[in-house]
Amino acid sequence: MPPSVIAALGLPYLININANLANNSSVQTDVYLAAVVRNGVERNIAALMGRRPLIGTALLEDYHLSIDFCEGGTVLVDEIL
Repeated sequence: MPPSVIAALGLPYLININANLANNSSVQTDVYLAAVVRNGVERNIAALMGRRPLIGTALLEDYHLSIDFCEGGTVLVDEIL
């Protein structure tokens, strides 16, 4: 999450970690505690500080994800029945 979002949400700081990126480089980043709601159940997750928001795949377990990779594209997340 971008630092401005973390600050706006008032997320509590957890730890600083060494994170591996997709290009196999490493960066130091701060980790914060965030709460998300999925199917009406609140879960605590780790939110890493970065320039652009990303979503990890752990929250997508038992869901189907469809993304149109274009400007203004549609993103659909549906529960797998």
